Amino acid sequence: MIGMVFIMLLLVACQAPDSDGQRDGDALTLELMDPVLQWRDGVLGVVSGIAFSPSPPVLEALDHGVAVTVVVATRIHPIHGVLASTDQTRNHRFEIRYLPLIEHYQLTELKTGATATYPRLRLLVSALAEPRFLDTHLTQDASTDRSWHVQAKPDIDRERLPAPMQLAVWSDGQWQSSDDGWSWRVEVSDAP
Repeated sequence: MIGMVFIMLLLVACQAPDSDGQRDGDALTLELMDPVLQWRDGVLGVVSGIAFSPSPPVLEALDHGVAVTVVVATRIHPIHGVLASTDQTRNHRFEIRYLPLIEHYQLTELKTGATATYPRLRLLVSALAEPRFLDTHLTQDASTDRSWHVQAKPDIDRERLPAPMQLAVWSDGQWQSSDDGWSWRVEVSDAP
């Protein structure tokens, strides 16, 4: 165990950042594309596609058989002045993996189990960019008596990476989304 920690610290130390604090190479692009709030079947959701352009370390991990999970976290909490009493977070996960035997990329929406394979990464990226409904668990009944704050933010789910990688990628900017997330205020009058 101590040997593994030493090796991980050595690997992190060998990845020196350049002058602006970023690692060399292209940065990860992971953003929500023109998100809008929408009511569907009595539940509020965010309708958005996901812009994904992997950085070289993410591509290398995929090429070596590591599944990379994109997570979009939607968070709601009631507005009570400056304090929020209850938070509800819903994580929408999309697993991306490379299948070397058939040289295809696979996209799985972990909530539904829907899986599709693509012969090229750019086709998977296009599929991920298609608008989809990401529910927030806010129902019409709950929204009729108070205002709510809704947030959505995409990122790489670093906790789903293999354990030896987690420490090294936690502070690496090439594994983090540059999207600060989106916020909306849903008033009582906004409910359908």
